[in-house]
Amino acid sequence: MNLLLHDWYLRHVKKPRCSLCGQIAILRNDNGSWICEECAEVMNDLGIENGIGDEK
Repeated sequence: MNLLLHDWYLRHVKKPRCSLCGQIAILRNDNGSWICEECAEVMNDLGIENGIGDEK
């Protein structure tokens, strides 16, 4: 129940934007950026773990 409330809050109140495509995001990376479910799925398919903003 708590997870449903958290997802609803992110989608309808906070509305963070995906750092890759600009859609409403619900997943937060370790570095603080947000990504949407679709971009996370694509990153998973490509085998990218945390490629956003990790320039070393």
